[in-house]
Amino acid sequence: MTETSGMAFAAFGNPAAAPFAEKKFDAAVGYTMWQPSGVSSNIISAAGTFLMKEKIGVSLGVTYGMNQAYDMTDASGLVTGSYTPSDIQVNAGLSWKFLPFLSVGANIGYASSTLAEGASYGAVNADVFAMVKFGGLKASAGIKSLGSSVKSASGVSFALPMAAAAGVGYTTEFGEKNRVDVNVDAEYYIEGGVAVAGGASYSFAKLATVRAGYRYGGNTVFPSYASVGAGVCLLGAHVDLAYLIASGNSPVGNTLALSLGYRF
Repeated sequence: MTETSGMAFAAFGNPAAAPFAEKKFDAAVGYTMWQPSGVSSNIISAAGTFLMKEKIGVSLGVTYGMNQAYDMTDASGLVTGSYTPSDIQVNAGLSWKFLPFLSVGANIGYASSTLAEGASYGAVNADVFAMVKFGGLKASAGIKSLGSSVKSASGVSFALPMAAAAGVGYTTEFGEKNRVDVNVDAEYYIEGGVAVAGGASYSFAKLATVRAGYRYGGNTVFPSYASVGAGVCLLGAHVDLAYLIASGNSPVGNTLALSLGYRF
């Protein structure tokens, strides 16, 4: 939640970090292969963040997920065709750094899931954050997934996984070309449960970066997993790759994400 070097997908993260971005503009497209060894889903995304007058950040983003198709049958059990469930989410963010060290921001979005013909469910959601930055030290706090409930086909309503979140990060540079970022986050879910995550990255000459992290989900709605990744940035163009590692039949195990973007 305190990362500021790459802000293309700020509309899906901490909006208050955008005014502290290291570049004026950052946009990217991404592809995620979700759980390829299980119920495989393909997710395509596009997002961007623009910083105006070094104080105001504007972010936009959209994701579209195509889930594994299933057979449709009639009353007698005969297969009449197939259907591919899909998901879409559209987010917009606005943030303001009203003091040199303090910013606030909010993301507002709409998420919709289509599970079958004539069966679509949607919800409005929002994230609200504040962030402070003193040199290489950053800290943020806010509320995630504020929004409307989702009603199932049976009429049962489910609340979004709203959580109070906080994070702290530190960046240090040494030897002119070396940079290390360390971040720790914690989330308390209103419905119960606490999750903690930590990660670190090393960058050389602002050209190549390697990353690793771990998220402990505990008894929350999101599972535990480890992640590794790498990125390359040359003349503003950047390529980033991430891989999620989880035990058992975790819904995030073996997930692979790739993004291509440009920043200046």
